[in-house]
Amino acid sequence: MEYMRVKLNTEEGKEQYQKRMCTVEPVFGQMKQDRGFREFLLRGERKTKIEFVMMCTVHNIKKIADFMKREGKNLKEILEMITGRGNECWSKRGITAGKASQFC
Repeated sequence: MEYMRVKLNTEEGKEQYQKRMCTVEPVFGQMKQDRGFREFLLRGERKTKIEFVMMCTVHNIKKIADFMKREGKNLKEILEMITGRGNECWSKRGITAGKASQFC
């Protein structure tokens, strides 16, 4: 613990920790706090990977649902945005139906 305390008190350590706080830490916090995911229920590398992918899927579905609620859009409109059909701004970004599957 002392080693980590010293490491985090350096300028580089503070900078890295700040990046981590806004990228990965909130996701793990939400999984633990909001969904009660505190430990893996299955054993073995393959099974825990599957369990973690399932938790990530739940997290992403929740993000999509929150976006839909916030923006007042329905699922059809969201899918059209993702696939680029009927939305010029997505096609301007170079995202087409073929490429959209890469993001899922």
